[in-house]
Amino acid sequence: MKSVRNLSTGLLLSLIIFFTGCKKDFDPQPSPGKNPKMTDLTVPYGFDWKTTRTVTLNISLDISSSLSTYSRVTVYDKEPFNGGKAIFSGSVAKSFPMIAKISIPTAYTQLFFQLSSTSGFGQIITANVSDNIQVTFTEPGGGSRLKGTDVVEPDCNTGCDVTISGIHATKLTINDGKTYCVTTSYSGEIEVEEGTLKICGTYSGTGNDGKITVGKNGKTTELIITSTAQANISTLELKYQATATVYSNATATIGLAVVNQDAVFTNYGATTINSNFTPDNLVQNFGDMTVNGQYNMNGSSGNLINSGYLLINSHWNVINEATNNGTIEVMGDMNCNNAVFLNACALIVHGFFHLNNTEFTNETGYIKCYDETKIQGGQSFMKLRNQSEISTKHLTLNADIIGEGTWNEILVTHDLRFNGPNVITGNIETAQTNGVLVNGTLANFTNGATFVSFANITNTIPTSACNPEGVTPPTPCPDSDGDGVTDCDDDYPYDPDRAYNNYTTGTAVYEDLWPAKGDYDMNDLVMYYKYNVVTNAQNKVVDVISKFYILAAGAGQRNGFGFQFDNVTPGQIASVTGYDLTGSYIDLSANGTENNQAKAVVIAFDNHDNVINRVDASTFFNTLAGHPEGTADTVTVTVHLTSPLTTTVVGTPPFNPFLIKDRIREMEIHLPDYIPTSLASPAYFGTNDDNSIPASGRYYKTSTELPWAINLPVTFDYPVEYADITTAYNHFAEWAQSGGSSYPDWYLDLPGYRNNSNIY
Repeated sequence: MKSVRNLSTGLLLSLIIFFTGCKKDFDPQPSPGKNPKMTDLTVPYGFDWKTTRTVTLNISLDISSSLSTYSRVTVYDKEPFNGGKAIFSGSVAKSFPMIAKISIPTAYTQLFFQLSSTSGFGQIITANVSDNIQVTFTEPGGGSRLKGTDVVEPDCNTGCDVTISGIHATKLTINDGKTYCVTTSYSGEIEVEEGTLKICGTYSGTGNDGKITVGKNGKTTELIITSTAQANISTLELKYQATATVYSNATATIGLAVVNQDAVFTNYGATTINSNFTPDNLVQNFGDMTVNGQYNMNGSSGNLINSGYLLINSHWNVINEATNNGTIEVMGDMNCNNAVFLNACALIVHGFFHLNNTEFTNETGYIKCYDETKIQGGQSFMKLRNQSEISTKHLTLNADIIGEGTWNEILVTHDLRFNGPNVITGNIETAQTNGVLVNGTLANFTNGATFVSFANITNTIPTSACNPEGVTPPTPCPDSDGDGVTDCDDDYPYDPDRAYNNYTTGTAVYEDLWPAKGDYDMNDLVMYYKYNVVTNAQNKVVDVISKFYILAAGAGQRNGFGFQFDNVTPGQIASVTGYDLTGSYIDLSANGTENNQAKAVVIAFDNHDNVINRVDASTFFNTLAGHPEGTADTVTVTVHLTSPLTTTVVGTPPFNPFLIKDRIREMEIHLPDYIPTSLASPAYFGTNDDNSIPASGRYYKTSTELPWAINLPVTFDYPVEYADITTAYNHFAEWAQSGGSSYPDWYLDLPGYRNNSNIY
């Protein structure tokens, strides 16, 4: 090598480019098809060619529940219960946020954050992708009654056109569009045909003397019972588009309530209905509401939204739609027929609880049934999500129960029976007092669902404002290594220095004729990688374990491969092991990093020919169609840090990967705008087709912005030999020419995305 280095720079470059430019067996042929060639693309200046982006996570915990020192947060690319892949895991505590940098595909628009703790608290939060993602886990349920805290409370000090009072034997009709206010007391029948009735004092009466009718077709009508009011209404009838609102601290006692057509009744105060209640339309409760009779949701427009406390002292028949964010207590039976029900807090049924042709979802919800819970067939199903709980005396299933998110619980104190092939499936632990099924077998529990006795419960759900019962396993999960992360959440339960595995996979692809352009089949080196960034309980990096597997080498050159930690010095690395070095041009220091480098550089192998297994005499490896496919050895390189460092310092996989061209150490090929190592010769920059400008941070691009390397966040299906990448992937050109804004997922196997005849 010394004799080569003594050549003049111009002669050296000419010889290298001439010889390396002749290494392929024959000249590349034009690529057929309608897509433009790579060299014909018009790429925006400064395009970085990235298919991934680095984002900063700031995850915090704000709950009152008692937690272990650390709780585990796992970041997923999709919903964890719907095929999501874990991207990163770390610790969070109330006074210890999880701050980390991760790399994700640019095509991602959302991430999913799952909190789990052996103290029982669990939650999944979805967040939109941005450069800085902030997520705070808070305890669900909170104070389940809003009590109108965000509501503007009206009064009779302003806005009154007419003030009324006294005892009246004749009906008052409001039809002039004005606001009539009861500031002291009033007794008598009132009909609102156009305008507003506002009660701030006392309204009372019996029979027709206490009847209020609100609504006329095409007119604006409203009843307001303010926070200073006491209303004793014998009959309240709302019709057409009428609205009636009982505000906080008000009391309203209604003998008979009728909510017809498009009318809306809203309660923030204390409302009692002393009869059966059969509303046709929307009822909203944010306060305390009591129905001393049956509650029958009527017709196809019946709708209830409850965020307070609703007490039904008889039966409840649910039709159409209901949402519960507070507490609903039914003293009789509850039937759901042809309904959609979301329970996000507490539902307590003292009689039986039956679902028929109903979609019922519990989102961290609690159901207590003192008799039989029965899910009928037809279109019925029940979902339990994110630490939902059913506690019932009997459970009979003619339809499925589906568990999603963090683990859910079903507690059955008496009979549990399956009347057919229906299942309890997904993230659900079902416990029966003695672990006995009256009818059914373990085959009725699928996709991870478990069935145990009360003595063998493993799940934990904490008590809260929404769940007064909770679930507690007989024995808590220990922390064997004392690092603050319990064994249930610790990937290294017996190692106090390590807690979490964080895997990143992808493929780096290279053209190796730099500084001259190649044929842009991007297969001169196709390097699959799998990095495991091992972090401790404080979310600091302890080890980086990397596995490299060559998918293809469509080159006549014998290339090496390594990566650089751009913000880590060699002295911050304790050891590097597992590399494959057979030549003499790589000089390592005692800790296994490369010598004479300002930054920590790790060489995985110095000659790709030593880690592949050819099956024919071809110069190329796995790029020629019709040729036998060879295999490669997996090179596993373990980097152990001297002291743990944050992910912000260490960086994110694949870090700064580079190809060493044909065992010439000073010739490195990096991803666009990634800095070279200290051993790369600057003499090549700006020569031939390279348009690097080191002073501006511009590296490894042509004058038309074309790269020599691209990183993909997938196992890449690369082009066959001599097929321009633009002819293999139909949206690659659009992606590049848009500067990455169009088709950021161009590399996926989606309809219309590929020309398979040009893919190996």
